[in-house]
Amino acid sequence: MDARDQDERLVAAELARYDRELRRYRKLRSRIEADFARRIEAAGFRYFQVTARVKSRESFERKVRRAPDREVRDILGVRIIAHFEGDLSGMEQVVREALIVDDDSWVDKSALLPLDAFGYRSVQFVGLMPDAEQEAGDGAEPTGTQLEVQLRTALSDTWSELEHDFRYKSARQLPREVDRLFAISAALLEQADDNLELIRRQVDEARTAAPAADGGGERGYIGRFIQYDGDSRSLDQIVTAALDVPFGAVTGSGRELRSVVRAAGWLQYDALTDGFAEYSELGRRLAIACASSSHDILLTDAEPHRPARSFRGIGVYWTAMGAALVAGASLRESRVPDGRLAEYRAVATYLFEHPEASALATRSRYEQVAAPVGTLDDTEFRPIDLG
Repeated sequence: MDARDQDERLVAAELARYDRELRRYRKLRSRIEADFARRIEAAGFRYFQVTARVKSRESFERKVRRAPDREVRDILGVRIIAHFEGDLSGMEQVVREALIVDDDSWVDKSALLPLDAFGYRSVQFVGLMPDAEQEAGDGAEPTGTQLEVQLRTALSDTWSELEHDFRYKSARQLPREVDRLFAISAALLEQADDNLELIRRQVDEARTAAPAADGGGERGYIGRFIQYDGDSRSLDQIVTAALDVPFGAVTGSGRELRSVVRAAGWLQYDALTDGFAEYSELGRRLAIACASSSHDILLTDAEPHRPARSFRGIGVYWTAMGAALVAGASLRESRVPDGRLAEYRAVATYLFEHPEASALATRSRYEQVAAPVGTLDDTEFRPIDLG
């Protein structure tokens, strides 16, 4: 049997599975919409919409034919639309409680954009909804239904739907002026999302007549800072160039970034602004001294198989990391092993106490005593001293 015949057999088998399961998926669609909406509302969110869909047979077949040996995991899809961008991270956590999430599938679409580009912002991932009859903790491999979850704002949803219809369903090449108008519209919609967050925060502050936490939530204020602060964007470019690695999407960068910003104590926009201004030079030097340029640049030990790649917010990441380490703060939410964090702490402390020290020379010294890439057991790390 040649490869083409084999592919056709796989396609036929997948289409048969689709036809066999279609009625069940259609029943699940309504149940999941109601369940997710109930959970999100119970968590205190007011402005949102939940819609579920079953992929059409034609769309399913096209996807199967593109890669017959790869499982299609988004036959059932759920889209959660928030009116405020700052609500998205909280809604994501609510949804995660109902699923067994494949974290490797998690992606933030905005992280795929170049530093100077605009586009719709959407988080998506695949999760398993366990069968209701399966007992929790019974030791068996979890069974259930896979579904793809998308979270985005209402404005981003409108923009992405229209762009998809106009751009990708057009039979002809669109004029360059249309591309320009899409880019302008995307930038305006990003600003509109941020303005809505600002309006909500100011309304809440006016109602309570007391200072309120940053209304954007952790993802909101950090994202706005990274997107619009000129010094942050410049540091991203400086660090990327210094490490000589490509720029792109890095899975898990958003969550890891938020963990170190929280550890630094920068829980609001103003605190992040002040902290970045004070520690950005330390962040630049620490990144040059410690960041891997041959393995996964973010989680060097946890995921060493991934190539080194920079990402939007890398400057804020190493700046917050440096500030937290020299302050003696705990980074318990970080996925970096404690042993590696101890190494980073020694380097950060040395650079902080020796502002005249060369970051490149420090890197050379650190590489001679650092634990090998991929070390996860804290007992395999050894104390280092650069002083």
